[in-house]
Amino acid sequence: MSPITIGDYLIGPQGEKFKITDFLGKGAYGEVYRAIGESSGTVTAVKLLPSLATDDSRVALLNEIRAAEQVVHPNVVQVLHFDGGKASAVGPYVFMEYVSGGTLATLLRANGQSGDQLPLNRAVEMMIDIAQGARAINTKLIHRDIKPDNVLIEGSSLKISDFGISKFVDESTRTQTFKGGQHVAYMAPEAWQNQANTFKIDVYSVGLVFHQILTLNHPLVKKVKDASNFLDWQHAHLYEQCPDVRTLRETIPSSIAQLVSRMVGKRPSERPEWDEVLKILSQPESRNPDDHPSVKAAVEAVIARKKEEEQKNLWAMRQQNERDKQLALYGYSCDSLLKQLEPAIEQFNRDSQLGKISCDKRRHGFITYGIPSGRSITIAFFEPKMSGIKIRGGELIGGGWIGIAQGRSANLVLLKEGPDDLYGRWAVCEIGISPIVDASKLIGRFGLSERTTLPFGFRDTDFYDQMRYATGIMHAFTYHFTDDAGDFFAQLLLEACK
Repeated sequence: MSPITIGDYLIGPQGEKFKITDFLGKGAYGEVYRAIGESSGTVTAVKLLPSLATDDSRVALLNEIRAAEQVVHPNVVQVLHFDGGKASAVGPYVFMEYVSGGTLATLLRANGQSGDQLPLNRAVEMMIDIAQGARAINTKLIHRDIKPDNVLIEGSSLKISDFGISKFVDESTRTQTFKGGQHVAYMAPEAWQNQANTFKIDVYSVGLVFHQILTLNHPLVKKVKDASNFLDWQHAHLYEQCPDVRTLRETIPSSIAQLVSRMVGKRPSERPEWDEVLKILSQPESRNPDDHPSVKAAVEAVIARKKEEEQKNLWAMRQQNERDKQLALYGYSCDSLLKQLEPAIEQFNRDSQLGKISCDKRRHGFITYGIPSGRSITIAFFEPKMSGIKIRGGELIGGGWIGIAQGRSANLVLLKEGPDDLYGRWAVCEIGISPIVDASKLIGRFGLSERTTLPFGFRDTDFYDQMRYATGIMHAFTYHFTDDAGDFFAQLLLEACK
């Protein structure tokens, strides 16, 4: 894209030449200028778009701009003209309606600094404008980036702008496109998880904006340790509840408080449709002198119970997702351990003319290597666990058993070396019996029998309980570690072949 300077001309709506008069600003998706029609005198905004690398990107952008041009509504910034950039020295650009009153973000920031809440009637008017604009947009596409910076002020009206990263209704989410990503502070949970794209994504974002209009506070900002951290925002949107707006502004009617809470609900199916949003906003809460206080209290009890249930569900989902993540990382670590054994297996199978080592992985977490001698070496991985047990400079987070049937065995030990270590490192630990202990009294316990070959490895039922003593505390067992699992496997192979 070639640079543009003040005084340059671009071809705009109806083929008219427009003169660039002012630079208005630069956002994540392009520079914006003010331009005036040479013959009509029409004032417009011109947005220069980033050059697109592929034909698919160009087609997608063209399709979305054409869809945006069809959205004509008083609460939406009108797209007037689009140039794909093939014949333009400045690359692709779009002409839009010029709105002169600044952004909602600037207004909210100023009120926040002065501590002046917006009058409730005015706040509701603004919310209605945004909801009407979003409903109009969603008849053609998903905006996907509704935030205070993209809501412009024209007199007493609000207009939603910037279709730069919009998507078509029901199009599945793409992780990488020319559009970039939605602003992390307003991204719906399903967008973080790359789920199906529906207008409920915009309902969620608008709910967050409504919360800010009513309270001057983003409802999740206090749940985020570092506002510049992508992962902190992801965690907040997936697992943290938005507070009731009435905790920051008691005079907000219950009907509006309930509406906002539903709009920012984590499950898209529980968020309201735009028609219901507008119906509630357009009908101020009625106060009948005959209203019974117990009925009002019952409504509040339902609200409180719903929030309590949602909190429990979010906690359970967080725990399950953490568990799924831990299992996925653990699976990778287990695979890496098996790869350490491959050189020994490959060497044996290359050199042996009297049989090869076979591998049976039919059971999850349970691998058996068949040896030509008729014996076998088995590996059984245990469930991972953030045990808190500190051994050899790391935390015990997983383990397993490796050994010859009716022969020598040991434990596999996975140690996490610091908070940034996602996968851990493997070590082998052979368990012996302390000379100060009467070994006969241990028979029948800890998986020991009269036929157990020493050293040995604990089975899963005893592993975590007994490994806590591997730190050097006087105990019934001794613990001998080695860091080379491949070498230990080669030793087992030799014994199995004798």
